[in-house]
Amino acid sequence: MTSAPAGWDDAAVRSPGGHVLQSSAWAEIREGQGWHAEFHRIGEPLPVALVLWRALPGGMCIGYVPRGPIVRDGSQLPKALDALARLARERQAIFVKIDPELDPAVAEEPMRQAGLRRAADIQPVLATLELDLAPEEDVLMAALDKDTRWSIRQASKRGVTIREAGGDADLRALYDLYAETGRRASFITRTWDYYRRMWGTLTAAGHASVRLAERDGKAVAGALVWRCGEREVYQSAATNDAGRSEYAAYALLWRCIIEARQSGARRFDFGGIPVDVTRKDDPMYGPYLFKKGFGGTPRRFVGAHDAVPRDLVYRAYTIAEPLYTSALRLAGRIRP
Repeated sequence: MTSAPAGWDDAAVRSPGGHVLQSSAWAEIREGQGWHAEFHRIGEPLPVALVLWRALPGGMCIGYVPRGPIVRDGSQLPKALDALARLARERQAIFVKIDPELDPAVAEEPMRQAGLRRAADIQPVLATLELDLAPEEDVLMAALDKDTRWSIRQASKRGVTIREAGGDADLRALYDLYAETGRRASFITRTWDYYRRMWGTLTAAGHASVRLAERDGKAVAGALVWRCGEREVYQSAATNDAGRSEYAAYALLWRCIIEARQSGARRFDFGGIPVDVTRKDDPMYGPYLFKKGFGGTPRRFVGAHDAVPRDLVYRAYTIAEPLYTSALRLAGRIRP
């Protein structure tokens, strides 16, 4: 495994705009899945960029900068983008995909000037809700939608308790809830071994925490949150039918918000919502209705952009790769 430079996570994860997907722990996870990690210090202490490389047949390669580069503010972005575009040229990559969680108003023009082009997204979240955690707890509670307040209180009255979780048994409980939620909501989930490695590595590194909601000693809802700079991010959540009937998810999310505030986070990020919140056919619309009852301000991200040093090869790849992936799916070798 590639070792990160000293102090890497302080800059890449714990600085105000940091992100877990730029961490040394995430590099370890991805190297276990066939990627090669490189840690690039473009400035001191910022900007920085974790670049993941995937070798392809014929000596070709692609690169990915998940939720990076990490910059202090928009003034550092041109320098970081120029460095990554230069890296793509030096490696003769088909492309390097750059995918920061930055607002379009901050990032679109620097990306255009760096010669990047809007490309297919890997991360599913292009919009979110963010809640300012500066107000006192009672003020935050008073600002909730009245039905959300009622549901939080009902969970407590019905015997739902929340606790910090840890260890394989608790991670397995979260996985079982997540797999059940996936079946109910028709989204793809991976194997227990995949999540055990990912969740276990991130929690051991201190970048993630797990909470379980229980009733009568049995887990009925669970949540995994990431600490990304000054934000706490509601990354994964799940509930079973018993939890739904007892409003456990409401009490669990409220606890996540309050504990994020107590730990010093300045904002709580609710995770993905539809880019267009009027579209009721969007798969994220139902979760959006749940999340918006807790408040928060909508925020958009700029989306993935590719640095492309070889245009003809890039065009050929964008045609061939979907066909190859479809063939593998038909052969049953990968899941959609």
